[in-house]
Amino acid sequence: MPKLKKRRNVPSQRKVPKKPKQSSANSSFNLDHSYTSHDHVDLTTACLEEEIEIGLINSAEIEDIEPKQSSANSSFNLDHSYTSHDHVDLTTACFEEEMEIGLVNPAEIEDIEPIQTQLDHVDVEDIQLEESLYSDPVSSTMPYEDLKSNLQKYLSTSYTLDQNSDYIQIMQLYPSTGTASVKLNVTIDQKFAAKVFVHRIELCSDHQLWKDLPTTFDSIINIQSLLSKLESFSVCVGNYENDLIDVIPIGSAVQHAKPASTNCHGYREGDFGAVKGTISYSSTVRNVQCALLVQGHRCYQCSQLRRILVGRKYRQEEKKRKTQETSGPTDYLHSKMQHSNMSKLQLIEKIHQQKDKITDLQNEILRTKNQFQREMASKGVTLDFSQSLEIKDTMATCNAEMEKACPDENSYQRLFWTEQMKCMNLQSTKGMRWHPMILRWCLYLRQKSSSAYDALRDSGFITLPSSRTLFDYSHYTRSDNGFLPDVIKVLKEEATKRDMYSTEDVWKNYVGILFDEIKIKSDLVYDKHTGELIGYCNLDKVGNQIMDMERSFKDSPSNDIAKYMLVLMVRGVATDLKFPLAGFATLSITADFLYPIIWKAIRILETSAAQLKVLFLTCDGASANRKFFNLHGQVNDFVYFTDNPFSEDGRKIYFVSDVPHLIKTTRNCYSNSFSHLNTRKLWNNGKDISWIHLLTMFEQHCEMSLYTPCPKLTRSHLDLTPFGRMKVNLAAQVLSSTVANALEMMYGDNVSETVNFLRIIDKFFDCLNVRNLYEGRNKRNPNLNPYTNINDERLQWLTGDFLSYFDLWEQSVMQRPGEFTNKQRKGMLLSRQTLTGLKISVLSIVACVKFLLEIGAKFVLTHNFNQDPLEQHFGHYRHRAGDNSNPTVYDVRHMMTTMRAVGAQALAPRHSNINNKENRNMVIDNSKLPKRGNYF
Repeated sequence: MPKLKKRRNVPSQRKVPKKPKQSSANSSFNLDHSYTSHDHVDLTTACLEEEIEIGLINSAEIEDIEPKQSSANSSFNLDHSYTSHDHVDLTTACFEEEMEIGLVNPAEIEDIEPIQTQLDHVDVEDIQLEESLYSDPVSSTMPYEDLKSNLQKYLSTSYTLDQNSDYIQIMQLYPSTGTASVKLNVTIDQKFAAKVFVHRIELCSDHQLWKDLPTTFDSIINIQSLLSKLESFSVCVGNYENDLIDVIPIGSAVQHAKPASTNCHGYREGDFGAVKGTISYSSTVRNVQCALLVQGHRCYQCSQLRRILVGRKYRQEEKKRKTQETSGPTDYLHSKMQHSNMSKLQLIEKIHQQKDKITDLQNEILRTKNQFQREMASKGVTLDFSQSLEIKDTMATCNAEMEKACPDENSYQRLFWTEQMKCMNLQSTKGMRWHPMILRWCLYLRQKSSSAYDALRDSGFITLPSSRTLFDYSHYTRSDNGFLPDVIKVLKEEATKRDMYSTEDVWKNYVGILFDEIKIKSDLVYDKHTGELIGYCNLDKVGNQIMDMERSFKDSPSNDIAKYMLVLMVRGVATDLKFPLAGFATLSITADFLYPIIWKAIRILETSAAQLKVLFLTCDGASANRKFFNLHGQVNDFVYFTDNPFSEDGRKIYFVSDVPHLIKTTRNCYSNSFSHLNTRKLWNNGKDISWIHLLTMFEQHCEMSLYTPCPKLTRSHLDLTPFGRMKVNLAAQVLSSTVANALEMMYGDNVSETVNFLRIIDKFFDCLNVRNLYEGRNKRNPNLNPYTNINDERLQWLTGDFLSYFDLWEQSVMQRPGEFTNKQRKGMLLSRQTLTGLKISVLSIVACVKFLLEIGAKFVLTHNFNQDPLEQHFGHYRHRAGDNSNPTVYDVRHMMTTMRAVGAQALAPRHSNINNKENRNMVIDNSKLPKRGNYF
């Protein structure tokens, strides 16, 4: 400030000696008054006291004024010419007033800072105290909202205030012509605490930026000090060079070089459009401990990471260089590239590589064989006659041990050992006469994999029949479609083995016919023996005439290539007979073609050399099969049996809809209730029957629980796939009493109708799925006991309570109040096809059980009325020579001939639609196998 000039016309006073000047926040002075600074008296109070003494202010006028022993920042307001709105310092005004009244000599204040406002007149009577001095809006504290609203005008152009945020957010952007990128962001919350974010990462609290800055930013000056200090820092550039960032993908971490270490050194940052001077980069690799803001080019941590990245880059370049030097042409043999994605040249190259590989393997086999022969010639020992006798004696000793270990003559192990001993004692295996069971076993092995059988035979560990010998037994008859006379003879032999023509046990003579279709490959195969193309549709004589007539109507002279194979199988009711009778190549079977084929099969079984009595027909619920049933009655009649015109006693033939298929269709209807396809809203007696109940229980109490109420229930039971929908065991385990009990325990009456539905279906399946004599005892489930009495309560329950349950359900739905369409009401029930199939199966199986018990059967197993054996045979067709999901017509015809010869030796495939855990009671079959004749 400029020095204060001497004022004129001021009376002089005696000069008081000066004392040393002492500084304070409000500049106190040493005067020869009673309020000198060494007494630590507030200057404002001292001035008032002196004015009272000289009579300028009456003491009565300031009774209400309470002297304040305040600090140097305390202030008061007097109604003088130096009031606060003139912004005049109170201390300077007091000295000017003292000079006017002659208390202070002007010469004594030469060193005092001048006052810019000159006082001309003081009205002592108008003096009033003021409560506070003027506050500077920049330096003083302000409320949060006021600070946020006043901050914009004090920010520099490089910063932007976010007006839409609830907090004070100050952003600094990178210069860009396109999309703006945020460089850093300063956030001040309502507690006036500041956070700085650089590239969306918060700056650590121990960063040197915070040094010498206040802890709270409640004024504009404090905020400006933070922003001004930010100007002295710049963003660390990290490692932005292209050859370094290409080593690390975006978002990936730079791990430690040691495999056992989990330490992370750095990471690759995304694109922020960063610019620093002449440097601009879209990505960079930073250390995880990067300082983010530095006063140089790069922080120390990123410099340390730079050495790691450079070393990695050099290693990758060296590896790439060595790979290019050593790599030759592409190895297509081990490439995972599909043929559809290869070019023609690549396919040709792969064929050449395969030929070279085959040649190398053949040469290696030849070298190994020659080496083995040289070793045998040089080091082998030839046994003389005496030594040969000793070896035979050793085998004879082992034979005694083998008989002791396997005393049962029907044991497969003992039979195998006996055949091996028999073959060893022969001078030449050409004269070996193999046991029929060994031939059947070898046929089964060879149809699985011919190469595996040849490898087992050539290994030398065991002796097996040659492939040429097996060919005569697998081609004992000509493989063809339709009904073949040789096949009927084999069927009669199989029935004779099982004593099915006994006059005492007449119930053994009854059989059923199973029929179903299998999907095949639409292909033509040339048969070199007959010279015909195999693969066209062939539906026996009547069926072929119907197809010819249809083609003449359509003017289509060409024959249709088959897509399906219709297979008929004969199954014994009281025996284990499972014999594939005939096969027919079809485009898509209909009831018109099915009718003559089925009745011809019945006529052949009843009247020909087979002399078997047909009791039932079993099939799935396909539309063609249902129409075939309806062809035996009037229009709209419910048909579940028909008269047998080929029987001598006027016997009936019953139609059976396969029970395992009905379980799957019932489960499908239930799964679509409020879930999956959501095509049904099952409802009964005022409550829903919902799949959601089952799903909720599984997720809440089974999936993550240590002790689950449904141990067999898995995610595969609930998330149904096309293959999972075909598995019978998955459907049976969902529609079980175990699930019903768990639902009732967890949710009570809320799911009562769902629980009742599950229990009824579970009992239905148990009653019609009795497998053996002891399953009910072992599982403590009386519903699995065999049927021995025509008055069995289960038979009455099936025809009574079970069927009436669905009638009452339908009645409840039709009487349900509300405006529902006919389609919506049908959606509250099971599908019409499922309900019809359930009714047909119950009435037919109950009638068959009673009929068999009445004619003298000791017990009846209802499992024999389903078509599981046919599904097992389809599994053999699909697993011929490995995985063959769609066999051709030629494959199916040949497999049917082979399976007739193998018979019970064929094990059911593990991966099939049905449960193959059967109690196999193996018996040695000594009957001769049919052998190939001269039919070619």
